[in-house]
Amino acid sequence: MAKPKRDSARGHGRIAVLLVLCCLVFVAFFARLAWMQFAMADHYAEKAAEASSASYTIEQHAARGAITDCNGTVLARDTTVYDLYLRVPAPPGSDLQQTVQTVQAIIGGKDVETQLAAFCSAVSAGELLVAESLDDESMTVIYKAGLVQNGAVRLAARGERTWPEGSLLPHALGFTGPITAEQWPAAQEKGLAMDSIIGQSGLEAAYDDLLRGQDGQLLINTGLDGAVRTTIQKISPTPGSTLVLTLDADLQRALQAALRDQILHLQTTAAPGGGREARDGAAIVVDVKTGGILAAANWPGYDLNNYRRDYSTLAAEETAPLLDRVFQGLYAPGSAFKPAVAAAALSAGFDASDTVNCTGRYLYYSGYQPGCLQYGHAGPVDMRTALEHSCNIFFYDVGRRLGVDAFSTMARQLGLAASTGAEVNEASGRLTWSDDENFQAGLTLMAAIGQGNTAVTPAQLAVYAATLANYGQRPTLHFADHAQNPATGEIVWQYEPQFTTVEGGDAVFGPIRDGMKRMAQTNRYLREAPVVCAAKTGSPQLADTLSNGTHYVNSVLIGYAPADDPQIAVAVVLEYGGGGSNATPVLRAVLDEYFTR
Repeated sequence: MAKPKRDSARGHGRIAVLLVLCCLVFVAFFARLAWMQFAMADHYAEKAAEASSASYTIEQHAARGAITDCNGTVLARDTTVYDLYLRVPAPPGSDLQQTVQTVQAIIGGKDVETQLAAFCSAVSAGELLVAESLDDESMTVIYKAGLVQNGAVRLAARGERTWPEGSLLPHALGFTGPITAEQWPAAQEKGLAMDSIIGQSGLEAAYDDLLRGQDGQLLINTGLDGAVRTTIQKISPTPGSTLVLTLDADLQRALQAALRDQILHLQTTAAPGGGREARDGAAIVVDVKTGGILAAANWPGYDLNNYRRDYSTLAAEETAPLLDRVFQGLYAPGSAFKPAVAAAALSAGFDASDTVNCTGRYLYYSGYQPGCLQYGHAGPVDMRTALEHSCNIFFYDVGRRLGVDAFSTMARQLGLAASTGAEVNEASGRLTWSDDENFQAGLTLMAAIGQGNTAVTPAQLAVYAATLANYGQRPTLHFADHAQNPATGEIVWQYEPQFTTVEGGDAVFGPIRDGMKRMAQTNRYLREAPVVCAAKTGSPQLADTLSNGTHYVNSVLIGYAPADDPQIAVAVVLEYGGGGSNATPVLRAVLDEYFTR
């Protein structure tokens, strides 16, 4: 009877083991379930979110670097404006069509619905730019409508170029704008976005890589309902460098005012043909030791802040205010060219003390006998006296003996009809050569006094003056001095002055400097200046004539100061200015501003 009891006990044991195993299985199952529910909740929530969300990247444009003068005066900078983006699809609690109607009513003049239809046909989720550079009033209306608060739209801050004094150096500063179709391939290689803003002219274009900075990126993650879930900064924007110029804003203001005032003064006080017809002009001041441009003025000019708005009017103006006369205006230098002929003669072995007899008429050619006004001189004239009193006969004779190619070659070496090196677009200019189509013997005489086929820019005249002041060291012109980190002030780029040597030294340039110093002392404005200066005027004839048959003339002037230890060189041109002496008040204003402040 004992055997059945043992079998029953074994059966109960097996059942107990099975129950324990079942319990363990259930415990493991529920433990796994709990772990999946709690420990892995974030993981599975993320997976679920990924399956029911959309992501897109938006560009964050970096602030463009400011442009300042040598003392930190801001000439161009970015100011913060706001662009309006419409979010697609609309987030919960907002109606896309209602949002579109509200936005269209606020900004006006834009067919947002058509834009939206085109956008939605291309992408399923993203942001559509519907308005740029919103003013404070429009932004207030958008906020009051609740469009920002409910996520239907996004206001994005960006920098827009502004100019605290838009009429200060507008031609050289230049402007910015969107990338054009022609520019896109090169811009794409640099990694720029299609809506990037780049420098389009002037210094903005020349130093775009320094000024532009590096754009950033935001990754926006939204649910399928349009609600923004996360905003991740993928790449932080890096602002552009500050570009510091050699320009002196105070001197620039003084030069612009002097140029304007002298032209207006001549219009109201000068005689017909003596400057009354003056209407346009240009002037430039450079540092003879570095080639840095300290001031560059055009009259008339314009305000960069109104450039786009007024472009059609400006382009149609007879006085061509958009023309950068300093670098693109071409003018015969007249007697201001005579130092170049003197330099060629001295380089060829001419003795500065040798004389030419000035009788008032050059009689070498029987069929062409140009004259000389003989201001302050007559009879035998040496080189210094010829420069002091601008004797045509002396330079007719010396120029003829040298030959036109010899003195034109020297003129080019000194900087005339040659690249100045400045970072802006410039005209190349031209000189007179023996192989010119219209060349004949008499043209050599005209070229020797700065006429003929010769035409140069005021900037080239300034280089020429600086080279004479430097005993033949010709500077390369430049506006930019250095670029620096806007946050730390660390210099990230520095301009290195460049010079080209014209041989001759004191033997060639000493007599010329003496003559130009003496010339300045013959003029009341320059004689009474705060420092002794050297100068040479020119009165080149124009093709236009007065009713009595005499020709209108421009006013041309080159100079530098102080005469014995030059710091600055200046060039001035007044169109229809009535003669070189009418440009001397502009030079005097520069000397007063630069040497007495």
